[in-house]
Amino acid sequence: MSEDHQPEHGEDETDIEDCVASCPIDAKLADQLVGLADLPWQDPGVTGPAMRSLDWSTDGMPTDEAHFVTPAGHAVYTDYGLYLPFVHYYVVGGELWPDDFWGSQPGWSSLRGAGRVEFEACLDAAIDRFAERLGPPECDVRTEGRHLAIGSYSWRYAAWRRGGTILVVGPALDGYSYGQDEEAVVYIGEFAEDRPFPPAADFLNLLRK
Repeated sequence: MSEDHQPEHGEDETDIEDCVASCPIDAKLADQLVGLADLPWQDPGVTGPAMRSLDWSTDGMPTDEAHFVTPAGHAVYTDYGLYLPFVHYYVVGGELWPDDFWGSQPGWSSLRGAGRVEFEACLDAAIDRFAERLGPPECDVRTEGRHLAIGSYSWRYAAWRRGGTILVVGPALDGYSYGQDEEAVVYIGEFAEDRPFPPAADFLNLLRK
């Protein structure tokens, strides 16, 4: 087990494994997300119908808070823009997390014993997918630090402006684990055309579910 995602005090470390579950961004979904990023996200009267017109479902949600699920299996959250996780980095085992929830979801695959290398590879692949359509990110930054729950980290954020909208690909803390685990997401939301990109360490605050 890596230094990241350490077990809670009193848990048997031999029963716990790091795990990475992914549901990659395919070409069709990337095109849909780029199309949505070209819409005015300050106007839910435009973005709501646009999302409902896609082949996304409102049935079989993996979480109660999701508003849509893509055909591939991504949960889509829309309370503060669009928030779509495509890879999760977490632990499985012990009393708190005995089951591989994300790895058991339709369209997702998980690899036990995986860690930050595999998590970052999934993130980089998603950034490359959007770069194929939008060109190199207008902002491509990395922030490093250490978090009490997840240990040391080095997070990459890539962002593109689309008029008054921003499309970001990058890591976030998973709210369902109370910030103990990580996920990488595509985020689309309102962002003034003259607003500077945030410092690397502040991108996390931008990605709201």
